[in-house]
Parts: sequence; C-alpha cells; structure tokens
Amino acid sequence: MCQDRTQYLSRGGVQAICLSDGAGTATRSEYGAQAITDAGSRFLVDNFEELIANDDGRAVKEAVSQHLLGVLARTADRLGCQVADLAATFLAVAVSGDRFIAVHTGDGVIGYVKDGTLRLMSSPDNSEFANQTTFVTTRGAATSTRLFRGETDEISGFIVMSDGTGASLYNSRSATLARACSTLISVVGRAPTAQVRNPTFKKQLRRVVDTTIRNRTKDDCSLAILARASNAGHLDTP
Repeated sequence: MCQDRTQYLSRGGVQAICLSDGAGTATRSEYGAQAITDAGSRFLVDNFEELIANDDGRAVKEAVSQHLLGVLARTADRLGCQVADLAATFLAVAVSGDRFIAVHTGDGVIGYVKDGTLRLMSSPDNSEFANQTTFVTTRGAATSTRLFRGETDEISGFIVMSDGTGASLYNSRSATLARACSTLISVVGRAPTAQVRNPTFKKQLRRVVDTTIRNRTKDDCSLAILARASNAGHLDTP
C-alpha cells in the first residue's frame, strides 16, 4: 500500500503544494499523510500573509507543527488509534505574488530552479541513519523543522519529493539534484492551462518517471511540482 500523499491548493492568490511520506513502521500512516497534506495546504494558503510577515521563525515552525499535530489528534480519535500510528513527514511550498514559504519536516528533498540553475533548498533529515528521520508526530519535531522564506524573482519552479523519489533524483554524497528535476519543472511550466485530451506534457512526465525514477527504488515514489508558466509571471501546476 502506498503511504505517500500529495496535495495542491490554490485560493485567494496563494498556491501551495504539499507532500507527506507515511512511516513504514506506523500502522495507519497513510491516513496521517493524507491528513497532513490536506491540513498543511489549507494552513499555508489561509495564513500565508501572517506566516510571511512573522519575523520569529521559531514561532512560525511551532505554529505549523502544532496545527498539524492537532489535525492528527482528531484523525486518531476518529480512527480509534494512537497519534503515533499516523506518523508521516511534511514538505510544502506556498507561493503568492513574488514571495514564497517552504516548510520541511523529515526526509525527502525540496529543490528549485533559479536563474536557469537547479539548486537544492532542503536535504533529507536522516540523522546518522538513512532509515531514521523526524516525523510530524516526533516529540519536538518543530525544533528540527526547516523554514525558508524569500522572493520568487528569477525562480522558475519548485520540486518536492519523497525519499523514494530522492533515491533517483538526489545524490546524498554531493548534495545535488539530478538534471531530470530541471526537465520535470520545465515540462510542467510548458503545460497547457486548458484541459486537453492526452496532453503531451503528461506523456513527457511519465517518460521521465519511467526511465529515471521507477526502476531505481522499491520505496513509494511521489513528487509535487510548482512551475512558472512559460511566458507568464505566475507559478502554476497542472
């Protein structure tokens, strides 16, 4: 069963992509991942201005962490399980106008393209062991959560991936992303805004996934991309 979940939300001039990778050792982590992506995207969109304006980064990370924990607590009550059974990571990017905010708890990778150059924003939090990481449910998770805020000038897109996808697209030794990440962002940026039958960009995305990602890991593979539309001044995702 796939324990990865992704979400995209656009509302009030704010766009957000979220990804969560459920812990393989947690019995209901797929439900946790779903709750986290749903709640995380809404929280970032609804509170974008406040989160951007708050100079206290620690307070911002704590606010995000506590909101997600509250949602997981209610989800656990509904499912009749423990909050720990819903353990999952959280990676997200939200954009509005010329500003962005990114949040990262756990493993997985966040990258972006700026001035035509592929760059790493946040690497996996794996401590000293590749199979250990921080989850939203981990005690004190906010202290290891990473927060990034800045301007979108010259940024053509963001890519967020789980550790399964990172096995193919991220080199931990050199802390660099594979060139395929730039290709994926570019393909999404050229995607038509109108719905068309069997669009070419979906075939191109599927080709990259099949040739670069699928056969290089046995883990769940998921990614989310937010890209600037070609010849446009805003970031979008199909």
